[in-house]
Amino acid sequence: MNIALTGATGSIGKDLKPFLESLGHSIISISSSLPANGQSIFSYKDLISKKISCKVDAFIHLASLNSNLEKKDIDKEVELTRVILNAMQSLDCSKLIFFSTAKIYGDNAFSNICFSESSVVNPACPYSEAKKICEDLIKLKSVELNLDSTILRLPPVLGQADASNLGKLIRLAKSGAYIPTFSCGNTNSRSFISFINIKEVIRILLEAQYPIKHNIYNLADDHHISLNSLLRIYGDQRIIVLPTLVEKLIFKISFLQRILLKLYGNFVIENHKLKNDLGVKLCSSQQAALLNKL
Repeated sequence: MNIALTGATGSIGKDLKPFLESLGHSIISISSSLPANGQSIFSYKDLISKKISCKVDAFIHLASLNSNLEKKDIDKEVELTRVILNAMQSLDCSKLIFFSTAKIYGDNAFSNICFSESSVVNPACPYSEAKKICEDLIKLKSVELNLDSTILRLPPVLGQADASNLGKLIRLAKSGAYIPTFSCGNTNSRSFISFINIKEVIRILLEAQYPIKHNIYNLADDHHISLNSLLRIYGDQRIIVLPTLVEKLIFKISFLQRILLKLYGNFVIENHKLKNDLGVKLCSSQQAALLNKL
């Protein structure tokens, strides 16, 4: 298959591209960061001016301006998706896979929280606001252009370079350093997605012989996991749980509360619909991490 891929140099794309090539697919990269060569790398301007001459069998849209998007840049983010949708007809392409975010449902909370695809969406940041607008645009164009479109809502990706506080903690754990943490990290519940599961779902979606039309799926590892359990996987048990009294004092410091919520809050998404519809078996975050160590 000829597969057009945006975000080929991003955190997911840099691993997804060689995986797709290993399956025998030809990859056409659409990039704003790589120089266009008119053969395998094209710019968004090339899409607009219809410079891609071959038929494209599937379009995978990973690219995003920035996960820390500012409000003023929402329109720019949406425009990337609009350009792709407008180009699909000239490329004779009817299959679209779009990577959205689970943050479209809202943000972490200290209360128990679990989202399915039927949950009310409540974007909590400009990035998730932009993704919601993109989802609505894709739904509209899927009907208008008779597209087979799949929207994947992803939680944080494990095993990727990540500048977030969680990413920094995981890298620190991998380095062999001892990690101080709190007891609430033993009981909080978080969903993540590992690259091994991303690969399997993309493979199945590309090989599907039946029309998908328009579907939205939560793509997450099987089973949720606590923060401390996750750190123990990567840190070989070098996790030090601080006394409860210290935890209570730290959690009362107002300027730390937002960071603590991101690390120790709950955010779980169900993946039952995806597993049932696609018949896919997914690894847990723990299984995926252990497989990566082998």
